[in-house]
Parts: sequence; structure tokens; C-alpha cells
Amino acid sequence: MCGIVGYWSLDNQPVSPAMLRRFTDMLSHRGPDGGDIFIDEKASLGLGHRRLAIIDTSETGRQPMSFLGRYWIVFNGEIYNFVELKSELEGYGYQFKTDSDTEVILASYDKWGDECQLRFNGMWAFAIWDTRERKLFLSRDRFGVKPLLYHYDGRRFAFASEMKAFLALNDFRVDFNASIVAAALSDPSLVEGMEASLLHGVKRLPGGHSITLTQAGGLSVRRWWRTLDHLESVPERYEDQAARYRELFLDACRIRMRSDVPIGTALSGGLDSSSVLCSMSHIRSSGDKTDRMAFDWQRAFVGSYPGKIIDERVYADQVISQTGAKPIYCEMNAGMYLENFHEILYQYEELSDIHLGPWYVHKRQRENGVVVTIDGHGGDEALGGYTWHVLAALKDAVANPFRMAELLSIMNGMGVTVNAQSIPRALKKLGSRLFDKWDGKSEKTWLMVQPEPFHSDALNADMPLLKNRDSLFKQLYMDFHFTHLPTNLRDFDRLSMAHGVEVRSPFMDWRLVCFTFSLPSSRKIGGGYTKRILRDAMRGILPEAIRTRTKKLGFPNLDEGWMSAKAREFILDSIASKDFAESSIWNGRLISAEMEKAFRESDTVRIHRAWKYAQAMYLMRSFHSKHQENQAERI
Repeated sequence: MCGIVGYWSLDNQPVSPAMLRRFTDMLSHRGPDGGDIFIDEKASLGLGHRRLAIIDTSETGRQPMSFLGRYWIVFNGEIYNFVELKSELEGYGYQFKTDSDTEVILASYDKWGDECQLRFNGMWAFAIWDTRERKLFLSRDRFGVKPLLYHYDGRRFAFASEMKAFLALNDFRVDFNASIVAAALSDPSLVEGMEASLLHGVKRLPGGHSITLTQAGGLSVRRWWRTLDHLESVPERYEDQAARYRELFLDACRIRMRSDVPIGTALSGGLDSSSVLCSMSHIRSSGDKTDRMAFDWQRAFVGSYPGKIIDERVYADQVISQTGAKPIYCEMNAGMYLENFHEILYQYEELSDIHLGPWYVHKRQRENGVVVTIDGHGGDEALGGYTWHVLAALKDAVANPFRMAELLSIMNGMGVTVNAQSIPRALKKLGSRLFDKWDGKSEKTWLMVQPEPFHSDALNADMPLLKNRDSLFKQLYMDFHFTHLPTNLRDFDRLSMAHGVEVRSPFMDWRLVCFTFSLPSSRKIGGGYTKRILRDAMRGILPEAIRTRTKKLGFPNLDEGWMSAKAREFILDSIASKDFAESSIWNGRLISAEMEKAFRESDTVRIHRAWKYAQAMYLMRSFHSKHQENQAERI
């Protein structure tokens, strides 16, 4: 896990080593274990890498890395099946000088070309420079776990792991994309699935896509992965389906335990994170080991809000008791939101809630010497863990009273009171979460710019294949690939890598994802529960109280974070500033006029919205300030 950058001057202007180092070092937080650059002067191309040493921590694992005197690579991520691939490639005669997964990528690319992507089980963003063909190849993993952004104006091509890195480039303009900012303020979950970023001229490479760029300037973006093309035939009996799910999940955890440094986990006490830690314990106690498995894995980091209703420590402690893991409690309070606001926002570099919980948990992991955490991201979006997933299933059950009654019971178990008479109202209230309602529109009273409507060429291409699927399948497919999960993955990448901590997610294993999307919807929501098959697969591994628990909080935020007296002062001062009042994106004076009343009436919805608008102002301010600082250093 690292930070990567690259710069290709297609008009043959020399690449400045000083600029390339600044570009690279903007990502030093992602790779605190060192950094280096490579420049191909003949091609006017440079690559930069900041290293977080996890696999092969020796000097031989440094990047940019060369191979066969032909290729150069910068790589961010992990290839979990690199041990097996390395053995296969050695059978073809390849020889290796390192113990890294990076070198395995290079050999795989030499052997199989672009098709090597289909052989990798992992998370990645990498760029390979072919010095012989003068070709640059960039790839992002199937589901976009690791970030990759790029800028291309026909004259120069640049890429990086984060937006803020582009601030170091000569002649780069810091120009925020007003319609994308407006979209993020309206519904932040609609932004990460689109190509456009908050900065004009900077695009995201979508998950499951690659880029090929040649010396002549021909840029080609190709979609190399689509989950719908890899669905499979599943066993007919539910018991066999659950057994297969268990087998795949345990193996996904097992290969993610490969590390040459200590690993840990972030434990919320919910079903997903508990399944991960209990599976890790089961793997070790059963002797189901693998090459390069970390010896130090037993530390569980528990986010805790003492005395608050959202505190889940009592559930986490049950998992700790069963696994024998060593707990590290990360206690938080509302005051920490403002204390760390500007630091979190700059590292986060997006517009959504300030996620104090994971930011602080990952900070504590780094302080305790843990730089790899195996966590539970992806379970809800694949298996139907949210209330709107049950509502989608209800849409499919209108002609089946028995199924309807079961789903109403599940919804009530989640803490949402719904009966047959209130279903139409509930569907209307939460309808914006349903697949056929994702249009990028929302309440826009405060905005003066039309939010960018959600758009994805990949989703448009998938629509004919989704047409005859049930509502739950379509909703899960949308959430997993385009909206909710991409946003979560982005958030946790920024919040963990702010401290140089790598997050691994067994639920994101492509084999498990394809199997899960091949199952009937009743295997995901049914039998009295959401995430049904996971619960049954984990029987005997999870504590029963966790396995049958129906409520889930994950990493919640404290309302007091934006409702306290200090928060009120902060928000009111922010929206009274000249920058806020003169914004061309939102109506600052209207917002300011409405907020005194909102605080008097404790209108949490409106106050929360103002909090995010203040974030937008401060993010823009911090980017402009950093850009000016970089400009001054060049003079």
C-alpha cells in the first residue's frame, strides 16, 4: 500500500526532477517508509512512489521497480495470490530477484499482457511503463478499492493516488468543478461512481478499467471487468450454498493475512467486522495457514463513545472474549470533531461527513505499530444490510403475502417500525435510495448551481442485463459498484492512509463477490435476517449473540459533533465569512440567515447540512493555500 504518481510530457518537454519529487512527496502520508522517482529522459516521462513497506520490506522491494531491463512500475495495493502466481510463473522460466508482489505483477504483465489483470486477486492501482514500446499502462482493481486519478490535456498526462498531489504540478490550475461540488453537497454517495472529480481536469479511472497511452498521444480507456460476466451456477441446496460461502470467506480472510509486518483489525461489534476477526481466529486455531502469514495478528481496535447510545463496546467485548484478541479501546468524544477538523478534511479531500471514528481508530493502529488492518467493508452492499435493501425486497414481494410478512418482521428487527399499511409511505420516504430513483436530484434550496446528474457509462452498458433482475439485485448491484460502496471505500482509503495504514477487506474478494451476486435474493434477505447466508455460514465461528444480532451501527457519528456550543460557534463563524457569503456555488447569505433559527429549534438536519457546506469552503481554501505554497517554493 503506497502512494503513486506519474507524469508524461508528450510534447517532449523535460521532466523536472524537483517537480516530480514534490508531486511524489505530496503523498508522503501514504508511504512513510521512503520514496523515490524514476525519469526516462528520452521519453520525457517520470514515475514517483511513496512506500508503505508490507510485503518484502527489504531494499529490494523499493519502487519504482524495473524488470527485464524493459519495464518500470509504481504500484499501490496488494496482490494476495502473489505466492501462487509466482510459482506458476517460475514454471514458465521466470526468475525473481525480490520477495515482493510488485515483481509478480511485472512478470505477469510480460507473460499475459493486459489479461494479467484477470489473474490477480487483490486491490491495486498500478502503472507500468514499457520502455521498448513507449507505452504506459495503468490499471485499477475490479471494484475500485484503491484510488487512481488522472489529468490529460493532450500535451501532458499525469496520474496520482489523491487529488491533492496535483497541486504540486507546474502550471496546474486549482479550479473546483461547481456542478460536482453541488452534487457532493446534495448526495455525496453519487459522486465517487462518476469519472469527474471535485477538481476540473482531474478524472477518476473507474474500478475495473484500464488506460493505455502511447507516445503518439492516443489514450484508450478500457473496461476489463464486469461482475455480470462472471456470475456462476450455485449449488441447489441452501445448506451447500452456505457451506460454499463459508469456504470462500475463510479463504478470502486467509490470503489477506499474508504480511511481513503486524496486522490487526478494526472491530465495531457488528456482524461484518466480527465475522472477519472470528474467521482470522478460526483460521489460526484450525491450523489452516498459508505462506507469508503474519504471526502478529491478534490486536483488535475498538472505536468507543463512552456513555453514548451508539457505543458498541459491549458487543465487541464478546468477540474479543471468544477470539482472545488483545483489545485497544479508542475512546472518542464530540469535542474531537472540531479539534481534528482541518487535518481530517485536508487528508479526506472530499465532501461528506467528517468521519472521526475510523480516522481516530486508524491513527491508534499506527501508534500501536499496526499498519495492516483487515476489516469488514463490502458486506452490507453485497448481502443487503441496509433498510433500503429490505424495502427493495418488499417491492419484489407485493404478490407474496408470506414473503411480505417476513420482510416486515426483518425491518422491525432493524429498529424501523413498518406494517403493511405504512409500506407505501415508507417506500416514498426512502425511495431516493432505490435503484430506479438514482437521478442525482435532491433538495437544492441552498444551491445556486445545478448538481451534476449521476452518470456512468459502465452502468448504462449494464442496464440491458439488469432489466429483468428483481429490485433487490438491482439495488445491491448499484450500491456495490457505483454508489454506496465506492464512497465507503474512498472514505476509508483516505482516512486510513492519512496515517499510513492499509485496509484489507475479505468481503471484496472477487470470488466471493461473484458467488454472492449469483445467489437468489432470498439467500441475502430471508429467514428472519438481513445478510442471511453470512449468518448461517458463520455458525459455530461467531458468538451467537453477534450472529443473530439485527441492529448495526458500523462507525457512527455523534450528533454532538455539530450540535455543541463550540460547533455552533464554529459553523456560524464559518458561514459569516466573506468566502462563504460570496460563493458562486451556494447562497451563503440565505444559509447564514437560516442558521440562527435552526440552532434555536435544534434542527439537526439543517445544522448537519450547514456543517457540510462549511467543509466545502474550508476544503477549497486549504487546496488554494497549498497550491500557493507550492508555487512559492518554485520561485
